[in-house]
Amino acid sequence: MKKRWPLLVLVGVGIFLWKTGAFGLLPTDRTVIWRFPVSYGEIRKLELQIWQGDELLKREEQVYAAGLSGEASFKVPLSSGTHRAIATVGLSGASEPRGFQQDFEAGSDETVVIDLSVKKP
Repeated sequence: MKKRWPLLVLVGVGIFLWKTGAFGLLPTDRTVIWRFPVSYGEIRKLELQIWQGDELLKREEQVYAAGLSGEASFKVPLSSGTHRAIATVGLSGASEPRGFQQDFEAGSDETVVIDLSVKKP
């Protein structure tokens, strides 16, 4: 049994580094949940983007014929640090889409919740 301890410790450290993204230095998959300051039933189209500096990490378009029924979400690999969330929201009956953006910190949590505010020009 004593001969297996180094192997077990190495496996444990490997799993720890894999799950935590090497202390935030490496990107790990995180679920990003988007919350909007509009009625979800009026949302017909979403364009969601995650940026880190000048690099676009993820862009996704979603269409809802009957309106959004819950919170929009997707998975994206994020390293720790500051990121920017940008959303363009098409509402029923509106001629122009509304834009929202917010900077957020991706810490060590597996889930990141983004509460958006109106994008400033």
